Amino acid sequence: MLTANIDVDRSIVAFRNEDGKTELTIFTTPLSTVEATPAIRLIPSSGVSDETALKQTAEIITSLTDSNRYIHIDLSDVTSICASETIRIIWFNAGDDPGKAFSDQLAAQGIEPSCCDGALISIKAPANIGLAEVTSLVTIVREAIQDDASIIWGLSLDSQQKDTEITVILAKPEGETAAHETAKKN
Repeated sequence: MLTANIDVDRSIVAFRNEDGKTELTIFTTPLSTVEATPAIRLIPSSGVSDETALKQTAEIITSLTDSNRYIHIDLSDVTSICASETIRIIWFNAGDDPGKAFSDQLAAQGIEPSCCDGALISIKAPANIGLAEVTSLVTIVREAIQDDASIIWGLSLDSQQKDTEITVILAKPEGETAAHETAKKN
């Protein structure tokens, strides 16, 4: 069982295992203030406070690693894609045009997906979703990011779920994120 402990003052969330050992740290502050590794820098969405972003991320990561999922993502999957990277989180509803919904969210957050070298995709869907539909949702993300990017996806089925909701954690090397942010400012 993975637990998330948020330290609002330091702008970090630490994920701990059953023994209390820190397995992963996600932060919005400079890396020098984070002692534990692996550590991941989170860039909050525009207009979202660090505290809210950390709370949302804690919820997402703990739900990703929930063992009751149909296709399970574990903590080693999260760290293999995201450790020592910068992450951005995208949420969208599959609706009538999931490709447009994903593109709209990328544009709204100013994310250049072709710089991303990894993605975690969590699909929360009605129990009657077909594998072809799930595969097409993963393909939407795959086609937007680097050709050689690592992608891990998970699936949670719920007979009460009406819509298909997708959460994507995009990872890119820290240097590329800093360069992209500097270019945007100039």
